[in-house]
Amino acid sequence: MTFKNTFYTEWDCESLGERHLPENEYRNAFEIDRDRVIHSTAFRRLQGKTQVYVTGQSDQYRTRLTHSIEVAQIGRSIVNYLNRSSEMLTADYEIDSALVEAACLAHDLGNPPIGHKGESRLNELMDPWGGFEGNAQSLRILTDIVRGDRRSYTNSGMQATRACLDGILKYKIVGKENTTGSAKFLYPDQQEILSWVHGDPHLDELAQGGNQIRSIECAIMDLSDDIAYTTSDLFDGVKQSLLTPEQVQDFWNNQYPDVSQKIKDEVDKVLTHQIPMSRFIAALIGRWIYSISIEALPDPFMAIPRYKYHLKMDQDSHSELMALRALNYNLIYNSDYVKIPESKGVEILEELFLYYRDVLFKKRTALEPLPLPTGISNDFDENQKMRMICDFVAGMTDNHAIRLHSYLKA
Repeated sequence: MTFKNTFYTEWDCESLGERHLPENEYRNAFEIDRDRVIHSTAFRRLQGKTQVYVTGQSDQYRTRLTHSIEVAQIGRSIVNYLNRSSEMLTADYEIDSALVEAACLAHDLGNPPIGHKGESRLNELMDPWGGFEGNAQSLRILTDIVRGDRRSYTNSGMQATRACLDGILKYKIVGKENTTGSAKFLYPDQQEILSWVHGDPHLDELAQGGNQIRSIECAIMDLSDDIAYTTSDLFDGVKQSLLTPEQVQDFWNNQYPDVSQKIKDEVDKVLTHQIPMSRFIAALIGRWIYSISIEALPDPFMAIPRYKYHLKMDQDSHSELMALRALNYNLIYNSDYVKIPESKGVEILEELFLYYRDVLFKKRTALEPLPLPTGISNDFDENQKMRMICDFVAGMTDNHAIRLHSYLKA
């Protein structure tokens, strides 16, 4: 299909691995990216992975799947608003909504069971073999696992476009040892992919030095993620009655005194049942989207449209976002309702990982219901074998991990 949007070049649309498409293909390159993410096993598994509240605590909470769908909806809305409101964009020179949707839908593919605590523990357990990081794992899934048969260690995955892979790459430092706090990194064997995405060794060097090098689509995805989890985690916390008006007022007074009176009043009205939570969240997301704009950068990292613009949110809206995010961290994420089942889930994840590691290194005999993952070849080195063990454990849903763990305790 001929791409008529001049915001993107053939270079942006080039795929990692050859795509075999029919002559009458009706989708553009980024619509194919989006569709392949949606139809992937990794995407479906997000329905059984924790967002904040461990799956099974209630049937009303967000999972990683519903969160990703909400991020995609917000991302698409931001793109539509920018395309229609910015004087810098036109009908034949605009941000592609399918590309942003693809990045939003794929951004959490690499997250393991039991949320961010599970991610942190896997990172510690994988320390001798390069660590574990959710963003790096998402890249690995797109480039090595989706649409792959896993009979080889590396393949081109879903043949994603350069712009799509760049859209999920929030973090571009290669190697756990090169980061602050041993977090937010790419795996060593992903350097080649990053170099292909950048197409310029100098950009690799800048990224390794800590410069934040992100395309406009990546910036939209990241902000959409912030908006989605801040509002939905608050929604679910209120639904579970984890917040009282007194707790929240005390938090504003003692820990976040600079919060605006407007957001204080709105949250109080929700907690005292003067306005429905759903109406508050819908209005808030709309207000925030209308506050977003783009501005041209004087010295972009790349001389292509994807890198020519900076995403902005007005100060009032950004302050509201930061205030609600702080409220969530202090009163919801640190509540016993979240932390106790999360802690138990992390123990299950750790024991499964250690079991498969010990079977691989022949320190224990495999249990019949828990064989090693298929596809591990004797030709692989230790790092490659352990990375596939990590793939297997990280790919589990919460309930699948709990079920397999039960065999260890039988």
